[in-house]
Amino acid sequence: MKICCVETARLPESWICKTTALAGDFFSCLSEKDICWIERSAAETDSSYKQIIPYVVVRQSTGNILCYPRHGTESRLHGLYSCGIGGHIDINDAQNTFQQTVIAGMMRELGEELADFREDMVEFVYNGIIYESETSVGQVHFGLVYTASCLPGYTPQPAEELAGMEWKTPGDLRLLKKELWSDLALDLLL
Repeated sequence: MKICCVETARLPESWICKTTALAGDFFSCLSEKDICWIERSAAETDSSYKQIIPYVVVRQSTGNILCYPRHGTESRLHGLYSCGIGGHIDINDAQNTFQQTVIAGMMRELGEELADFREDMVEFVYNGIIYESETSVGQVHFGLVYTASCLPGYTPQPAEELAGMEWKTPGDLRLLKKELWSDLALDLLL
């Protein structure tokens, strides 16, 4: 399966000089000509490319944030909590524009991870980027952070991979042992 990537060298120097979460506008800096489609098996080991991952923080109307213990397909993160739903953008998500492709991948992923996901009951905001090369995940992935704010009365339920999902206050989340991307996303959002 081919997935959406960008050459690490094409990313602005200010984004990749350190571990960071920035309110940078990814879509004004990069476009369709900057992305490429690479076999996932190759992309998982080649740090000269970054796999573009929409990373969505889901919030209830009360302000609580969805979190879950990692135990699914990404074994590098087992034992940590996550407050983001993220996944690869695959070739089947491709649309007319790069931004539409990212949204299509994000919606597919949310539909896979939340058993009763309803796009019409959520408001999305693009927040910025996550870059880190400290972890084996970060060496080959690049995050686009979104907030999905649930409308009052809507509380999505987990699918199998999010078993153990809970809703936590931002303060409670700070006390959990989390994956680095969750810490960076919370720094960006809070």
